[in-house]
Amino acid sequence: MGTRARRTTLMRRLAVLTLLAASVFASTQAAQQSLEMISKLRGFSRSTFAQQQAGRFNSNDNDAKALVSYRRLATSTTEADASTKANAVGASVRKAIKQLRGGTDKFYQDLITAVRIKLCENDIAKNKVRFVDCSADNAYKDDNGDPVRLPISTLTDDETVQAYKTKKCEVKPNCYWAPIVDGDTARAKVYADPDSTMDSSAADAKFKEWATGVLGFVIPGIVLGVLSLLTMVFFLICRCCCNRCGGRYPREEGYTCMQKFLPLLFFLLFAIGVIVVSAAAFLYRGTMLTAVDDLFNATSGTLQNGSDWIVTIRDPLQDIGNTVTGSADKISKQLAGTDFIDNGLNDITGQLDTLGQDYSTSPVFPDDCVEPNCFACSACSEIGTQSTKASKQMKDNAGPGIDQLSTVKSDLNTELVDISDTVQSAVDTQVATANDLIATVGKTQGDVDDYDTKFQSYRDQLGYAIMGLFALALVVVAIGLIGILLGLTPLKVLVNLMNIAYFLGFIALFLTFIISSIVLAIGVVLGDACEVTMIFSANWTVPLGDSAKAVDACFQNESLLDVFNLSSKLNFARGGIEFPDLDMTSMFDFSDLDTLSDNANSINANSFDIDVGAVLLLVNSYAKQTTTNCNLDDTYKIENIKQPWVDNGDAPSSDAVTYITTRYAGDNGNCAGTDADHGQSFTCSKADPCTFSAFMGEEFAKLVAMVDATAAVDAYVTTLKSRVAAIKTSTNTFEDDTKGFNDNINGIKADLNGNLIKYVKDFEDAMYCTFIADGFWTIYNALCGDLMPSITMIALMLFLCGVFLIPVNVCLIIGVKRLKAHGNGHIMDTEMKFK
Repeated sequence: MGTRARRTTLMRRLAVLTLLAASVFASTQAAQQSLEMISKLRGFSRSTFAQQQAGRFNSNDNDAKALVSYRRLATSTTEADASTKANAVGASVRKAIKQLRGGTDKFYQDLITAVRIKLCENDIAKNKVRFVDCSADNAYKDDNGDPVRLPISTLTDDETVQAYKTKKCEVKPNCYWAPIVDGDTARAKVYADPDSTMDSSAADAKFKEWATGVLGFVIPGIVLGVLSLLTMVFFLICRCCCNRCGGRYPREEGYTCMQKFLPLLFFLLFAIGVIVVSAAAFLYRGTMLTAVDDLFNATSGTLQNGSDWIVTIRDPLQDIGNTVTGSADKISKQLAGTDFIDNGLNDITGQLDTLGQDYSTSPVFPDDCVEPNCFACSACSEIGTQSTKASKQMKDNAGPGIDQLSTVKSDLNTELVDISDTVQSAVDTQVATANDLIATVGKTQGDVDDYDTKFQSYRDQLGYAIMGLFALALVVVAIGLIGILLGLTPLKVLVNLMNIAYFLGFIALFLTFIISSIVLAIGVVLGDACEVTMIFSANWTVPLGDSAKAVDACFQNESLLDVFNLSSKLNFARGGIEFPDLDMTSMFDFSDLDTLSDNANSINANSFDIDVGAVLLLVNSYAKQTTTNCNLDDTYKIENIKQPWVDNGDAPSSDAVTYITTRYAGDNGNCAGTDADHGQSFTCSKADPCTFSAFMGEEFAKLVAMVDATAAVDAYVTTLKSRVAAIKTSTNTFEDDTKGFNDNINGIKADLNGNLIKYVKDFEDAMYCTFIADGFWTIYNALCGDLMPSITMIALMLFLCGVFLIPVNVCLIIGVKRLKAHGNGHIMDTEMKFK
């Protein structure tokens, strides 16, 4: 009897040691399997995600500052690797959920369309208004300010015709009315036309489809949670009150070792499942908390960068505002009195062209002369040619430069001087806006930092709260395991701890399934928000309207100048004014004008073959000669050629030629020149018969013509020289003025480059905001790459924890009764009954 008792005691101790070893081994294997499983997971690195998004925007390292360093909790390399790999599983699960719901790009595009339709329907009375006053802010106009209307035709409806007759304008395109395009005969509606891709009822259907998809992930957990609660109540009523569900006591015949071992074995297996999902949830908890850290840091960093960026654009704007009017006034004074640059060259070349036309042929003097008493200027014909040549040289050499100077003058006036007040007003407005933004951003950043500080103070508590339900499940496992171990020892009475364990298990089941459904719903909705946001990132005007053009510019690495309509106001510094670089020496190389001036100054009476003295000497040689028959004693002076009777003391005559012809008519025979006795021989130019009086008349007619021609030539030469001298003087003045103006332009250029243009260049360089896109993608990465998958995976781990707790509870319910019984069929003692 003693031997049998000792053997029984020994067997019990061996059984206890065996179960203890098995439990330790199982726990070790569970941890080992958990680590092995985690080590096999493929990682989801933040850098990889960022690289995937890099194609969606062009960042400029020079234009965008780096975000502030993220705060990271100190973690071991192993834990960090495990967390990274766990993120990959989260991303895969999220992708699977998306595919399971049919979350294609078209699905989310349709969802966006449905949202826009429903938002439009919320204020449909206002949005359906089509015709407004043309002075209204929402009147539909083109870039020139002209109303955009449909062409009137036989297809045009009466309402439109009547509205146009009353000078009404179409409303700007909105959520209800579509833009007017070429070929439209009626105003199209965005979603209310019969052929619209989606109408209001279809939008409602899309919302129901989306909500149904979300509920599909929520309902299972809620159903299981409610069933768990009902099962607990039903079980406790049946077990404790009705002695059903297997009864409160072990069966009389007892249980075999296998019957006791099987529930314990399954308990250990499913307990391992609880431990594994709890360990995975712990990793996702760390990822989620880190993602929240990233959100705060990225948001704060982006706001800080935004504040610094606003300062970089405000400072040059202030400089522009402080400088623009002063520079404009100074330039206006320098441009005053420079009208010569616009028409001066044309005036000079016009005079040269006129001179060329006036002197294109050789002049003949005197007027209305008759040969042979006509005198032409052989050298004068070159004046016209030289004038035309000088004009062309001026146009070729100085024309392009003068045009550039005229253009820069006009541009300075239109692009700067005339709009300086407008520029200053616009700049001052933007500076005030920038100051307000700096204050707003600073306050927002302060709020973000305050929230971050509060979060950091509750960070650990939040982590504990996340693991609370898993901890409750682990408590159930731990109490159950303790009860099992005690049930294998002489302290069998403490096996009733397992009753506490499964009671807590029922509570944990209810809470686990309900909360997992809520958290999973949050994860699914957040995932949809991430998908929609990804679509929006390609065109922010879809959710935000035209005001989001600035955001699109930030994402597309484009300047904000055009978005803010500043290009035209700052055009003077952005290539709108082209300052010429001119060579004044080559520009005013007017050598042909110098040649013209020299030739004009060289023209005199000799140029016309007029020699009054020589002809007068000839006439006097015939008027005073002494021969046998021809005795004449007349001498004529040059000053009396047109009144020769003065020299002879005779009475005046009608004209000089008549007087001479009459005076010598009586000498025709004596001075016939037929021989030496009859005077010098002579030859008439035209007279026939050629008498001495006719000869003397012709020669005196030549003298009179020469005298007349000389006076005309003197006037001609004086006029020519005066005109050429005037052109020369005008040219010299124009050259001096132009060189002075060019010096002023160079001074203006240097002055603008040193202040206004420099400030505008600084401002223009700062008008790139890719740091916003960088910050967005960092926030998106933290929210959608880390936080959302972590929330989803924690919800799934919580759900799996509840699933594993179901068999754990069943095993505890069965095991507590079987462990109460004596081994091998002996019923337990009365005092050990659970009462």
